[in-house]
Amino acid sequence: MRTRPAVCARKKRFASEDDANAAAERAPFALRAYRCGLCRRWHLTGRTKGMKLPPFELARRKTMRTRAE
Repeated sequence: MRTRPAVCARKKRFASEDDANAAAERAPFALRAYRCGLCRRWHLTGRTKGMKLPPFELARRKTMRTRAE
């Protein structure tokens, strides 16, 4: 799915994937970084279905799963 120009303009831009992942890690909910085809910078999205998740999110989900058991 392509990012629309209006959506890109509203989103925070990160210079690197590491910067975007650091911000995603601090969020209280699941986010993942992606490279925008319009501005060529990094944004965050909450859409994770079918996508490869960053290691910190995999660890967070594993922790939540073990707490629920």
